Amino acid sequence: MRLLRRVCIIRMLLATLSVASGQDVRVSSADTTVRIQQPLVRGGYFDKPFITRPFGRTAIGGYLEAIARFERTEGVTEAVSFEARRFNVFTHSVLAEQLRVAAELEFEHGTEEIKLEFAFLDFEIHPALNFRGGILLSPIGKFNLAHDSPLNNLTERPLVSTQIIPTALSEAGMGFYGAFYPSIGSRVTYEIYLVNGLHDGVVTNAEGTRLAEGRGLFEGDNNPLPSVVGRIAYSPSVALEVGASLHTGPYNRYKVDAFEIDERRMLTMAALDWEYRHDDIELLGEYVIAGIDVPPALHGVYADRQRGIYAQLNYHLGRGWISLLPRSKFTLVGRYDIADFDARLQGDATQRVSVGLNFRPVEDTVFKLDYNYHWHWNRVNVVERSVGINLSVASYF
Repeated sequence: MRLLRRVCIIRMLLATLSVASGQDVRVSSADTTVRIQQPLVRGGYFDKPFITRPFGRTAIGGYLEAIARFERTEGVTEAVSFEARRFNVFTHSVLAEQLRVAAELEFEHGTEEIKLEFAFLDFEIHPALNFRGGILLSPIGKFNLAHDSPLNNLTERPLVSTQIIPTALSEAGMGFYGAFYPSIGSRVTYEIYLVNGLHDGVVTNAEGTRLAEGRGLFEGDNNPLPSVVGRIAYSPSVALEVGASLHTGPYNRYKVDAFEIDERRMLTMAALDWEYRHDDIELLGEYVIAGIDVPPALHGVYADRQRGIYAQLNYHLGRGWISLLPRSKFTLVGRYDIADFDARLQGDATQRVSVGLNFRPVEDTVFKLDYNYHWHWNRVNVVERSVGINLSVASYF
């Protein structure tokens, strides 16, 4: 009986390895033989941890966003259109007590644009000191770190957090993060990384200085000096958090092998973000300033200084109004934001005022209805106005 129980246990533990054919190893006891099936190729497809380890260790989730929109620009009405804006997939794998791998794959506009938003390995050493490496969400401003559509109470992201800080800004790099607790109820968090930084697409596009055009150095840096990005945030209580962040480094290719082909040109972004919650009221926002070392030949054409700000007020109400949905609530939202693409020039800026009402049947799903009025000044300070109405839905899964 003891031998039979051992045989049964061995068979159960090795059942997950039976998906591939390969070399057999026989374990014999008396006249009973158990055949153990080895993978065809050690480390090959059928020898992956998610297959060979019972019950798995990877969680999968994500979110989706869909929009119906109406726009009118200088009296010209565009047709109502529908947009499948985002479908994002998250994976989170716990490798060991102190090791985990996380990733997010984003599909925009159906499959028009597919990108890996982040993919990193975390090694938790201590609450105050942890390692992270891979493709990272750069901690420049808070919105770049927490920009999922189901989190946001308006359909459109803030101008300053997309036009100046090019959210989502993902960069390849490595560094550390952690948290300290100076007193009961207070907390200090930080992230600091060395990254590839932005490239000279910032000033080689046709629109002017645009930081978003400098994204995408995942395969390697275009110069020998990495950029530094970091954020530190202080919370004296759960209700309040204030953060300061910096992203600085060279953006141009100034050296090839041992030969210098250009002057080293620096790009620096500095941001201040804040969030305050009291009962059903939330106040949040972000201010950003950017300095770009523009080549002398482009002075006067491409801006060397940009800035922007957004301020938003959320007011939650209607909890329990719908008896069939006891966790539901409504939110009234107002936001002002501006992105100034040339802080030394009158013009080349965009400004928006948005108001909205959204409904959450549960916390992770939101239906949004919002109205926005938009001003856009070109480089000669001629203004164009537009209005828009968005009806959107976003949900985690």
